[in-house]
Amino acid sequence: MAHWEDVVVRPDFRGVSRRERQGGRYRRYHPDLLTAASTSNSLTPALTEYAADVTTGLARLGESLRATPFPILYATSVRSEAISSSWIEGVRETPRAVAVAQIGYAVASHVAGQIVRNVSAMQDAIELLGKGDWKHEHLWAIHHDLLPDEPFGYRDGQVWVGGSSPLTSQYAGPPHEVVPELMDDLLTYANTSGDLPVIQAAVIHAQFETVHPFSDGNGRTGRALVHGVLARSGLVEGGVIPLSTALRRDVDGYIRALTAYRYDGDARADGVESFVGAFLAYVEEATVTAQTFVAAARRLHERWQQSISGVRSDAALRRAVDLVVENPVVSAPFVAERLNVSTVTANHIVKQLVEAHILKPATGQYRRAALFQADDVLSLLQFGAEAGPTSRAPALAGSADAERTLIHRCGVTTVRGSCGNRVAHADDLCWRHRT
Repeated sequence: MAHWEDVVVRPDFRGVSRRERQGGRYRRYHPDLLTAASTSNSLTPALTEYAADVTTGLARLGESLRATPFPILYATSVRSEAISSSWIEGVRETPRAVAVAQIGYAVASHVAGQIVRNVSAMQDAIELLGKGDWKHEHLWAIHHDLLPDEPFGYRDGQVWVGGSSPLTSQYAGPPHEVVPELMDDLLTYANTSGDLPVIQAAVIHAQFETVHPFSDGNGRTGRALVHGVLARSGLVEGGVIPLSTALRRDVDGYIRALTAYRYDGDARADGVESFVGAFLAYVEEATVTAQTFVAAARRLHERWQQSISGVRSDAALRRAVDLVVENPVVSAPFVAERLNVSTVTANHIVKQLVEAHILKPATGQYRRAALFQADDVLSLLQFGAEAGPTSRAPALAGSADAERTLIHRCGVTTVRGSCGNRVAHADDLCWRHRT
């Protein structure tokens, strides 16, 4: 039965905080096994009906993705979700900085490199978990992609959230000795449960975050598992919903929902009901936001295809467009290496992409570097990482809604100062602040 355990800690005279030096007690949580009771039977009929409605919304979104698949959508949705998931953990960089790190450019920041690894972990989650039974090795591989310096496997010590020790933490997970059993149980539930995929995703995520099986990276890995569930169910293919964006817009509510899931004794029904209800609301919001994101990605795909409509299907220029979709910041040497062409040919391809308004010379801190950026893709990444269900998508370069050169700044006052997003005219607001 789920319970909180009091743990006595002896004084640590070299401790960072007064409480550590004094010693004391902390509480760590032991969750129930997921397979010990039926999840669906513990939910109210109203919540079960809500889950069915959310599933219907996801299915409609998934059907539209399957009807018109295109690479820009998958590349940008996965990357923007990974960026937003990293932001929740305080690992924050701009999409452009992440794109610079992605091509291995020397001046890339350490933080941007962390987000690139989260992109890889997200892709692995969809690939490894999106089909067939889940295995421990799958989870270890996803976590290793995210944090390659961490030991391969589950933790071998106490873990906590917040504070410098369990004594000052906001939450302490179960002892490491029980983690293998809890994770065996989680995988059994993932592989045998008959619950609706959205309910299964909610329970797996809450249980994973509660067990906290790794010493670090549990939040990002746990959110990646949700996309593995949805991909395996066939509800969402060819992209991901911006779930982390919805969670990031309500971090306090997200933490309250996880806290409520950590029930004591036989209060399983209330704990599960509380978290599943909150999670479904986040998925519903993300599904609505995804519809705007998909429409924006489709417009971008159509504009770029029109820009190169006269080019042979096997031409290097078309392959370069696909390369820019995956890497919205490139250099001529990078293009030459990836397309296996000469430096002269690569420079000519980059020039053609600039003339087609797909690329432009990098600006800001990279203006002296021999880099070129795809502003449309970078704007789409930023939109996917930050937008809500009522946000308007960014205008594309060369469209009726935007100048090809955005020389003005939005300027709206925010908690971090004036908004620096570029706009076409001095009195325009950027997509984030248009209502």
